[in-house]
Amino acid sequence: MDRDNPSGKPIGAEQRALRQQAENRQRIRQQAGAYQPNLQGSQVENRRQPQADQRAASEQPRQRPGGHPAGDRMGGVPPYSGGGRPPYPPENYHHQPEDEDDQGLPKGGRPVRQRGRWFTAMVMVAVTLAACLFLSLFLVQSAFDLLGLSQEDSPIAVTIPQDAGVSDVGRILGEAGVVSHPTTFRFYLNFRSVQAESLLPGDYIFNSRMSYDELIRVMMTGRTVREVVRLTFIEGWTLWDYARHLEEHGVVDAEVFIEYLNTADFGFEFFNMIEPHPHRFHMLEGYLFPDTYDFYVGENVSSVARKFLRNFNDRVMTPQMLARMEYMGLTVDETLTLASIIQREAGFSDDMRIVSSVFHNRLNSPNFPRLESDVTDRYIEEEILPRLTVVNQALLDAYDTYVVEGLPIGPVCNPGMDAIMAALHPEDTAVNFFFFVTDITGDFHFAVTYAQHQQNIALVLSIGEEIGGIGLSEYR
Repeated sequence: MDRDNPSGKPIGAEQRALRQQAENRQRIRQQAGAYQPNLQGSQVENRRQPQADQRAASEQPRQRPGGHPAGDRMGGVPPYSGGGRPPYPPENYHHQPEDEDDQGLPKGGRPVRQRGRWFTAMVMVAVTLAACLFLSLFLVQSAFDLLGLSQEDSPIAVTIPQDAGVSDVGRILGEAGVVSHPTTFRFYLNFRSVQAESLLPGDYIFNSRMSYDELIRVMMTGRTVREVVRLTFIEGWTLWDYARHLEEHGVVDAEVFIEYLNTADFGFEFFNMIEPHPHRFHMLEGYLFPDTYDFYVGENVSSVARKFLRNFNDRVMTPQMLARMEYMGLTVDETLTLASIIQREAGFSDDMRIVSSVFHNRLNSPNFPRLESDVTDRYIEEEILPRLTVVNQALLDAYDTYVVEGLPIGPVCNPGMDAIMAALHPEDTAVNFFFFVTDITGDFHFAVTYAQHQQNIALVLSIGEEIGGIGLSEYR
């Protein structure tokens, strides 16, 4: 007997289909009841079909791209192949990721994708900052190379071949060490619209301190061999004596040279030791070391100035010299100021150290607060007044040792090594002289008292009218 048809009567196809649907619904209810133990059987049986359908649809596993349910690492649960509505939830579906909590978030509380975006942003910021730093450094170095600054002062022989292009010229200069950044030099040539045809071939003598404009000008004029002049600068010369000497031999314009010395920052240690003062006429008066130098005709003004200052730095700013200055209680600027007065008073005389002792005696005595040296008068009259458009009495007084107490505001010439050593090593005389006077022959006459000094002045005037020295206020 058929269990599904106890009456034994024939069953139509329509009745069989309805019975099959009822069985399927019964099976779904039974399986759903296993996941909802709090629901009574009557509640499950009485739940309306639309509500069951709505719940089944809303609780379907979320599909990821590719068709796999969310949270299923093995590709999801195989689709239901039976007839009617698929069972819910599937018997073999267990959605509990190992590294996520009930909210679907990582254990740290922030989505992994969001943390990845933060990391990417931080990397991009770091890369951008590094690129900006590199670009800034490149621009600064290119600017120094463009102007010929912070380069070694040395002549470099270079050959520019026939038919050399702009890129070839930049490469040759870079390989020779004339320029530090060949690419920047090529860009500058293009910026200046310099054609390769205008750069003449030949053998050149360049200097690594030459600016790009100077290099271009030399190659465009074809001045293949630069003329070198050897010039000697005498102890006791002023800055303007130096400037005129340079201009007379075609090295650099005098006005340009003085202006550069008064405005440039050279970076030497001694340069930072000079205290700026509004009444100082020339900041670097006294610091251009007198010596013999080689220059190119038309040399860069920076290169010219640095030759003097580098020589001074090497010769004067030694540990031994600085230690002696400290022992004597003098700064570098005070040493040069005193040495410049000794230089102009004594010149090449063997009496420099005795002259130095007279000035030291006055500096250390309360009875002679002023040096009263006539060479400071001459500096005012010959160097300062002719170049002032408006008389500045405070500036004049700052250099006048008949007015100012102690040393003047700055040096009055560029002293040589003998005068500098005399300033640091005054003669230890048997008596302390406070006066001296020179005659027309250059001889010195020293005195302890003013009465003795008056006698020496009368003697000097009897020899000739030319007179020099200190304590000559009535003869000014």
